[in-house]
Parts: sequence; structure tokens; C-alpha cells
Amino acid sequence: MKKYKISISSSIALVIIAASIFTGCSKVLDKQPVTQIVRPQDSTTISASEAEDQIAGIYTTFRGYDYGLEFNVLDRITNGDAISDNAYAGGDNTDNITLDLFTANSLNGNVARDWKDAYGIIGRINITVDQIARCVDPALTAARKNQMLGEARFLRAFAYFDLARLYGRVPLLLEPADTKTAETLLNSTIVPQSSTDSVYMAILSDLWFARSGVRPVNQGETKMTITIGIVNAVLAKVYASMPTKNWDSVAYYADQTIPNYTMLPDYRQLWDNNHKNNSEAIWELNYEGWNVIGNWIPSQFIGTDWKKFNTPSNDLVRTFESEGDSIRENATISFSDISGHWTDPHWNLTRYPFTVKYNDPYDGTNDFYMIRLPDILLLKAEALVAKGDINGAMTIVNQIRARVKLNPKTAASADDANAIIANERRLELAFEGHRWYDLLRTGKALTTMNAQTDGNGNNLNYNVQPYRLLMPIPQAQIDLNPLLVQNEGY
Repeated sequence: MKKYKISISSSIALVIIAASIFTGCSKVLDKQPVTQIVRPQDSTTISASEAEDQIAGIYTTFRGYDYGLEFNVLDRITNGDAISDNAYAGGDNTDNITLDLFTANSLNGNVARDWKDAYGIIGRINITVDQIARCVDPALTAARKNQMLGEARFLRAFAYFDLARLYGRVPLLLEPADTKTAETLLNSTIVPQSSTDSVYMAILSDLWFARSGVRPVNQGETKMTITIGIVNAVLAKVYASMPTKNWDSVAYYADQTIPNYTMLPDYRQLWDNNHKNNSEAIWELNYEGWNVIGNWIPSQFIGTDWKKFNTPSNDLVRTFESEGDSIRENATISFSDISGHWTDPHWNLTRYPFTVKYNDPYDGTNDFYMIRLPDILLLKAEALVAKGDINGAMTIVNQIRARVKLNPKTAASADDANAIIANERRLELAFEGHRWYDLLRTGKALTTMNAQTDGNGNNLNYNVQPYRLLMPIPQAQIDLNPLLVQNEGY
């Protein structure tokens, strides 16, 4: 396994080694040789080619180099689906199981990892933004410079979007760590949490900046390259997720997004590994396999060599079956007889479900959709309901249902319409990391989880308390940073 030099992180998680240069191996084999240039903040500026290396390194980090693959794929599905009513934790990992059962505390390994990884990504982006902004090489055109700054700031905004949804109030670090002295290092990294509103304003500021400079929709090298279509889509999601929703803005940014994409004719094509960067994908993390960067996450969901994670729930399977939604169910879940391999409290071992949207556990070539068109279409439907246009909302829902050969739905009230939209989002986007965040932003998390039943209709007794809607602040971070305040209840 090759080793490459990468940047200092201004992550609070890594305060004690923030002035070091990291090296080492990860689960990514034969990594792309991407350079992260580390210079003192008052040193000679980087060249245009070094700036290109910097932005390439950020993309590599975000999709799987050291931080991205676990945070942006594995834990996105755990947080979005296993914490929700879509899945049980599966496996034998105590950290996953306690998250699933709403008994996790501030020592939970996933809780600590997600904080560390998010701030690791942010720290590298802060260095990149600073160095590219100060680049005066005439070979770096103003347009390309703005593109790179927009791409980097977008990725920073998205990392903070995840942090805000997971932890609530978090520290805002928008500049590189000042490594001149130990004192300046501490002063630039040991900071208190900002209010949720302040975090969202920082997110919006980065997104608005990105929107003014990144590539047009059809000029990205792949669907992983940040374009204005991706920025608009995330703006719609942010405005639908903020403590005070802005449905006019959701509708506006959805309308700016939707005309640039089209759904594939067959839902199953999304998962056959032959339609990468397709017309429906708005933002897609690309994985080429182990000769470049591979996606090892499918190996965590498929196979009988050990008990896999994110076991589909009885409730999700019931919902697919009650809708007669065989196309999406079969593309999402596969049943096998696993008798003799392991035991499970939720399922009969002769018909045990596996998550199969990511179906290449060996070669590492499965891409991951961060955002697909139906996600934004259904957000637009929610916005229409909020504006009183129930029929318009149902038209969107039925467009998505028609692709999977389901009959159209009608709604008699706004509550009916929102329930239909939520159900459609659940079935369309299962195991893409959206469900828990949907329950949070619609205020349905507590009632939904506390009503969960097993395969025999017996309540699972989650007894979720309101404070559990946020993760605890990792204890290791509180130990490092005395200005942090633990989330209420923990």
C-alpha cells in the first residue's frame, strides 16, 4: 500500500497533532497520488498546478481517503437508515447497536468518528481555500480559481450540514489552524459551539459563494464534480432542514435543479453498475475499483462470512409489500436462507434480508448517490403542499410511482399529502442515507420510532426521548476542548 503526504487538519478532533503531517495506510488500496501542500500561512504562495493538486486532494479525501468513505457512505447509511425505521443495526458492533437502540452515550465510537472525520475534512478544506485564495500564479485564471474555491467551500458547507443535523450546535472553524506557536494553535482550534442558526448561516454563505462560481450543470467531468446543479439541490435540502423552514426557497432551488436532470426509465438501472453518472444522478461519488479508489462498503452489507450491518427492518419490508412495490423492494432488499450462520432477534433465518442496492462487495466499483432527482422532486412536492397546491404535489409523487408501475395516489388534505410524500421518499430512497433526516426535519422521529413493531406486531419499545434526536458531543472532544458543552440529556 502506497503512502502519500497529506495536509494538517484543523480539526478539533486532532488538536494535539494539528501541526503534524499525516501518513499511513487505509482501507483504500493503491490510492491516487494526490498531494496536499502544507505551507506556513505567511509563506510563498502555491502555484497553479499545486492548486489543482489541492482541489483534487479534497475530492479524494471527501469520497474515501482517510475520512470520506466511512463518513460519507458507511456512516451516512447507518445514521440515515439504521437509526431510523428502515433498518436494524445488524452485525455485532456495539457502537452501531446502541445507536439503533437509542442508548448510545458520548463514548460511542461512531459518534466520535463522525465528528473527527467531519472536522478532518473541514480542516483540509480550510487549508485548501486559504492557499488557493492567495495563489497569484497567472496560470490560474480567475474563472478557474473561483471554480475551485466554490467547489471547496461547497464541500465544507455539506460537512457542516451533516454536523448540524447530527449534533446540533457545533464549533465553526472557517480558517486554517494557526500553527505559528502552540498558543496560536490552541486559540485557533479551541473554540466554543456556535448557535444552530449561526452554523446554518455559515452553510448558506458557502453555498451562495459556490453557486456564483462553480461549473454549469453539464460541464462537470463526472457527477462527482461540483456543479451549480448540485449546489442548487443542496440549497433546497438545507432550506427544508433548517429549524425555521423556508418553503419558498425550497421551491425556488428545486425549480432551479429539476429541469437539468431526467429519471432513468427503469429504477433497476440505477443499481446495475452500468449506468454511472446517469441523467438522474445529481451528485454521485465515483469509485473505480481497487486500482484507483475502491468502495469497500458493500462488503459490510452483503455476504454470509459474518453477520452484516444495516439489516432491513420488518417495518420497511411490510411497507414495500403493502404498497405492492416489488420493483423497488427487489432492487433494495434480497432474502436468503442463512440458517447455521448466525442468529437474529428480528428475522426468521430461512428468509433473512440483505441490503443490495450496493451489489459489488468484491471489486469496489459501486458508486454512491449523494443526491438523485427524485429526492429533489419530492422536496418540491412538500413545498407545494406548504403553499396549498396538493394536486401539484400529487402529480410529482405519481410521476415517481409510475416508473415502478404503481397506481397513482390522491390526497384529501395537506396531512394526507405529506404522509404520502414521506412514504414515497422512504421507498424510493431507502439505504441512501435520507430517512432519519427526513423524520427529524418533519418532526416525525419520536412518534415513528416509538411505534415500531417486530415481525409479529409487538412494539419494539425504543422509548426514544426528545434529547436523543441529537447525538452526544464526543467525550474525547470535551476532554480536548473545555469550551464545549454537552448536549442536554447526555
